[in-house]
Amino acid sequence: MSWQDQREMTGAQFEEAILKLGMSRAGAGRFLGLSERQTRRLVRGQKPVPESAALLLASMLAHGETPQVPRWSRWSY
Repeated sequence: MSWQDQREMTGAQFEEAILKLGMSRAGAGRFLGLSERQTRRLVRGQKPVPESAALLLASMLAHGETPQVPRWSRWSY
C-alpha cells in the first residue's frame, strides 16, 4: 500500500506522524497553518484530520523529508 492510498488519519496517527517528524503540536500547527487549538482538536479526534494534511505528512514520512517549521509570531495566523 502506497502512502498515497492513506488519505484518512486518526488523531492518534496524526500525533504519531508529527512526533516522528520531530514537531511539537504547536510546531505542527504552524507548519500546517493551524492554530494550537485546531491542532489539539485534531489530536483528540474532535475534528477530522484534513485529507491534505494527512497526505502531506504521509509523503514527508515516506520520503524522509524534514519539515521547516516557521518561527512563532503572534501574527502568524
